[in-house]
Amino acid sequence: MDAYILRFVVRLDKPFMLTCLWEDKVNFWLILKLLILMLCYWCICFILDCIQVSMNSIFSYKKLIIEEGHGKYKPNEFSECSIHLHLPEEQASTNIHDSVGYQLETEIQIVVGHGMTHMACIVDLCVQTMFEGERCTLETKCISARSAAADDFVTLEVTLLSFSAATDLCNISYEEKLKHAVTLKTLGMSAYSADNLSAAFHKFSRSLKYFTCATVDDKPSSLCTGENVLPNGACASDSSYRVLLSDSDNSNLTHEDIDRLICHTWLNLAACQLRCQNFKLAAVNCSKALKMDPNNVKGLFRRAQCNVKTGNEHAAVSDLERALTLDPGNREIIRLLSIARQLTRKSDDKLAAAMSKMFR
Repeated sequence: MDAYILRFVVRLDKPFMLTCLWEDKVNFWLILKLLILMLCYWCICFILDCIQVSMNSIFSYKKLIIEEGHGKYKPNEFSECSIHLHLPEEQASTNIHDSVGYQLETEIQIVVGHGMTHMACIVDLCVQTMFEGERCTLETKCISARSAAADDFVTLEVTLLSFSAATDLCNISYEEKLKHAVTLKTLGMSAYSADNLSAAFHKFSRSLKYFTCATVDDKPSSLCTGENVLPNGACASDSSYRVLLSDSDNSNLTHEDIDRLICHTWLNLAACQLRCQNFKLAAVNCSKALKMDPNNVKGLFRRAQCNVKTGNEHAAVSDLERALTLDPGNREIIRLLSIARQLTRKSDDKLAAAMSKMFR
């Protein structure tokens, strides 16, 4: 079947704007194939947009620029910033000062990424979008304010007075990446202890990013040359080499110690997800930790908790029996194992009853 073909001229800056020109007759099926390809492209873009929104929804906010800044650089993570936070008069009566996590109505010094509350994390993310001297309003949900309802919105006026940018992740050394990772893990533990789960989750996630980047930097190569040669002449892949993480701390870490820290960070991330009842992803992160340390009792126990909640009782029993051999007499393991076995028997009885009906 012949028809008129559409000639598509696609501009790079506006990929969805098509200029259609009529040309000579060609095969109709070629037109159909082109349309299907364009439809697939639009679907992929839509899916990617949805994924991006879902990843950022926990720290979503609306920003309105009041006064534009100057310069061409913006703060990045670990930048030292001087900022001013102002609470508008219409919200001055609400008791949200503790929920913000930063002091209001005065110039303060912060390190981007070190905020210890949900609101402070959002302020950190907002600051990373600002130029020096910029002033803006920041509106977000006040989900962590003790005196506010979950649907209440808070508006802050944020001014970035000055900042000293940190070195980009791609340019910092192996040791610096480890220092940042350990710092964020420590901050995450403090936030978790204070029941600031979203802030703790954010810190543990960022910590794993730095650990992962440091691990990639430290991949063993066939030739130990260049930056892989350490001051003592050893190779960076040598597990006996000790890394100094703090000038004020005499304690060093070997590669085995670093692997242990990564394992614990995966488990801390899973603990946050367990508290938020995100059992499936918590089980996935427990599995990542157990891949590094198969005999980790906490990892086995937490994964078993997730499996009990998601109806995978047989896997929970297997993990708990293994954990009990590693930590005999642990009351929490014994209690959960008893529950898991009861659920397993009920599940088996239901399956047996269903199968018996099939062969009558």
